[in-house]
Amino acid sequence: MNFLNNKKGQGMSTNTIVLLILGLILLVALIFGFATGWKTFSNIANPTNIDSLVEDCQVACSLGNEYAFCSSERNLRINEQDTKIKTSCYVLSGLDEYASYFGACPGIQCELKCDQIMFNDEPGTSVPGKYDVSSLVTPQTDCFVN
Repeated sequence: MNFLNNKKGQGMSTNTIVLLILGLILLVALIFGFATGWKTFSNIANPTNIDSLVEDCQVACSLGNEYAFCSSERNLRINEQDTKIKTSCYVLSGLDEYASYFGACPGIQCELKCDQIMFNDEPGTSVPGKYDVSSLVTPQTDCFVN
């Protein structure tokens, strides 16, 4: 009966069990991430930022900072719609989908030509696209962005 008192090598320590469980959770998370293209985790890492972007645009407008409102590129992320847009406050205020969030700035006159309007690193063009931004261009001509 002496072998019952000798507990060396019998069973695993609590630390080993905890580390095995953590390793298994990490392995499952990695498999899930690679299988789904990390979309589930990207919502955690890059949350929707429309509220902070609206505030930034309002501050640029209230300060009369023409560059910050008209030309400075902002990154809009709306995870629920899987939307990622890189453009200025001025363009966002002129798009029908976002005009209710990004109001016009009456104190600033943005006089941009069509090719100066940037949308997702692409300049505006006269070729019809997803959004009609003709009302934002000076002189007013046909201008579209995708």
